Parts: sequence; structure tokens; C-alpha cells
Amino acid sequence: MKKILIAVLGLIIITSCGNKQDVVKTESGLSYVENKVGEGREVKDGDLVNIHFIIWRLGDSTDMYSDWQNDTTKNEFKVGSSYEGDQQMKYVVGSDQFVKGSDEGFKGMKAGGKRTIIIPASLAYGDEGFGPIPPNSSIKIMLEVFEVKDPIVAKMWDVDSTLFKQTESGLKYAIIEEGSGPDVQQGKVTSVHYSGFLSDGTKFDSSVERDEPLMLMVGMGQVIPGWDEGLQLLKQGSKARFIIPPQLAYGERDLGVIPPNSTLIFDVEVVEVKDHQ
Repeated sequence: MKKILIAVLGLIIITSCGNKQDVVKTESGLSYVENKVGEGREVKDGDLVNIHFIIWRLGDSTDMYSDWQNDTTKNEFKVGSSYEGDQQMKYVVGSDQFVKGSDEGFKGMKAGGKRTIIIPASLAYGDEGFGPIPPNSSIKIMLEVFEVKDPIVAKMWDVDSTLFKQTESGLKYAIIEEGSGPDVQQGKVTSVHYSGFLSDGTKFDSSVERDEPLMLMVGMGQVIPGWDEGLQLLKQGSKARFIIPPQLAYGERDLGVIPPNSTLIFDVEVVEVKDHQ
């Protein structure tokens, strides 16, 4: 029992910052302040959470844990915010689809809780950086959790191999269920549920598991070419499988979960098709 207690205590070091908030620092180097404690079950890997967030890059270690939400002097450091447009995000904790290194910061939160999380550069995007985040930048996230639910598990559909057709570009597709709604056309705003798999069956992404369909304007280059082509073969309500060769997907790019030159398999359902407003 004593050894277990020592091991647990060794994972977390609690210090105090200038404004008397308790800063929790984990063994990995991530740290956070509990701004508001929520209620209910604690977040763990695999849980589906509904969140709001603001992301900043850190220029230095000054005033890291204070509330920057309404501080206009920090706007130049802001990377993104779900509060703008009130677009809450659904996220599967542990899927590594949010800010790199952030998953550890979710753990232990409860619905209604708020945290300020600091991710050191070594856990985030390191010396390469990413998009608006320069190399060797630490990241600050103000995170608010609204809901914690059991995960939805998406599995690859059973598809009759005789249904497959191939287009001139090399896209293979099978329409599993014909929709009865409007056709998906270029420029139409289309809401799609999908699950993506590598050719060996490894799942790399799923809107089904996030309980949040993807909304896009079809044929405008917002998604990989195989999607833009395949979706325009469908109607609202259609279910289909796309088998997308590398040249219609991500080519030679290495996306981590998607290796270079990967053929991708997508099970898709067209939820809604509407005109662009």
C-alpha cells in the first residue's frame, strides 16, 4: 500500500503561483489550474466530451495562468477559439485529434468544469511548430467541459463486394443504400457522417464517434479529391463506401495516423444537403 501511495504522489506535484491558484504539474511536464470544479463523472481516455476552448501560444512564462479570455492585449497570441460563433466541439479524449499533447489535460475534469492548461513545447509541436504555432512554442488552453459521455464505437460496415464500381480517376465506390433526398452537387453544403480506415482495417478517424457530422461545401477543395468526387455520386440519405487511392487522398504526405501512400477506406452517410446561404 505504501509503495502504491508513493507512486501516485510521484505523478503530481502541486505548487503555488503568484495569484494563489494551485498549479498542478504532471510528471510529463504539462501543468494546469482548476478554474472551476465540475460535477459528475471524471473524464478518462475514450470518453466523448463536449467542450469550449480558447488556444494561445505562449511568448514567455509571464502571467501564464491568469484569465486571458477578455484581455485584448493577448489577442496577438490567440490561435483559435470555439466561443467565436458559439461552436462547441465534440472530442474523443485520447484520440489525439485536438491540440497535440492536450489529452492529459482533460483527465479528471467533470461537466461544468474549467481549466487553464499549459502544454510545454516538448509535448506539443516541438521544434517543427504547426501552422500558426511557431517552433518551440508552449501552448495555453482555456478548456470548458459541458458533457461527458460513454464513447460511441464505429465499426467498419459489411459491404457486398459485387456493389463496387470504379471511376476513371481510380476511385472505387459502393452505394449501400440509395438516398431519396437532393443530389449532392458542387457548391452544396453537405453534412456527412463518416468513419475512416486504413487498408488493414485500422480506424484513424470517425465523426460517428464524435457524434458530430462533418459539414462542408462539396467540390471546393475543402476535403481530399476522392471525397469531392465520391460525394457527388450520392444523394441525401445515401450510405456508401469509398476506397480512395493515394493520389486522390494524401499522396506521399506522412500524417502520422495516415502513413505515406495510403489507400483509404471511408464508410459515409449523407445526412443533409442544402444550398449555400
